Amino acid sequence: MRRISKFLLAGVAAVAVLAACTNKPGEKEKIIVRFVPSSAALADPAYLVKIKSVELMLEEKIPNTDFELDTATNYEALTEAMISGQVDVGFLTSQQYAYVTTEEPGKVDVILSSVRNAYAAQIDDAGQPITDLAQIMANVNAPGYNASYHDTVKVSSYHSMLLVKTSAYEAGFDTVAELEGKKVATGSTSSGSGYVYPAVLLNQNGLKFTSNAPGAKEVQSVTISGGHQSQIMALLNDEVDAAFAFLDARLSSAFDAYNAVAGQNVFADTKVIALTTGIYNDTISVVNSMAPAMKEAIQKAFMEIIQTEVGLQALSVYNHTGYNIAVDSDYDGEREVYVFKRDNL
Repeated sequence: MRRISKFLLAGVAAVAVLAACTNKPGEKEKIIVRFVPSSAALADPAYLVKIKSVELMLEEKIPNTDFELDTATNYEALTEAMISGQVDVGFLTSQQYAYVTTEEPGKVDVILSSVRNAYAAQIDDAGQPITDLAQIMANVNAPGYNASYHDTVKVSSYHSMLLVKTSAYEAGFDTVAELEGKKVATGSTSSGSGYVYPAVLLNQNGLKFTSNAPGAKEVQSVTISGGHQSQIMALLNDEVDAAFAFLDARLSSAFDAYNAVAGQNVFADTKVIALTTGIYNDTISVVNSMAPAMKEAIQKAFMEIIQTEVGLQALSVYNHTGYNIAVDSDYDGEREVYVFKRDNL
């Protein structure tokens, strides 16, 4: 990833006031917060009002502090602004966090990960996320599995899964190694769960993708347009030997017609034979130089704000619905993927 050019960084500086490193006695500390809104958020005429509401709630929860929330041009600009100390708090994607902590170690710390609803198969009887990938696969391959969500638990990450047809699975096609020389449906080369994480999984098993007829230690990647459900349909239609998709893309109305045919069910007709490492959700990150007490206060404030109706609506401009406390090691897998992409793709 190239470093942002000086003229673009100057543009960021125009909208991001340098965070105060020293405050006179009695002065409020100023905290600069930036995020990159989705296109849907930008289309919402009320999104600036929503941002302002978060700003006010932060100031209520952390006295003697002025917060300034605004948008950054893009993720590269936001990352560079945090590296240079122009922004104190940034809503970074997992890959942007992996980039900055790899290329500029010691500059930025993660404090929170956004969450999504957990599948029941990901959670144990004590309500804790299952970390053993073999156990998750056993759960999702069990008879009657239907990708139902857990009633209460949310998780900070998800996986890409490798699917084969049940008939092939029962015939012994049940490991990544057996992909050698076969065709697998993938997303575009820029798709994290549809291509990049699968490429890392292959690399971990001594294999690699090729778009041509596969040779030794190669797997032919067949790019399927239309999203993860289309990749799975290519498998069901025998166009490929296997398919990569996010867990669990089979829970979709896209399979209604397939499931309506007597004797067919997308869950029963496919099996998961591998999962990638966890693909972590977006972060809220802060500059490393921030005082530990302020990091903890901001962490606590965002977790409380998003649990309110107003806060949830406001932070929906960033597609966040909740947060879990995060630590840097959560993103070890993201860094491995970043380095793989940097050096191989």
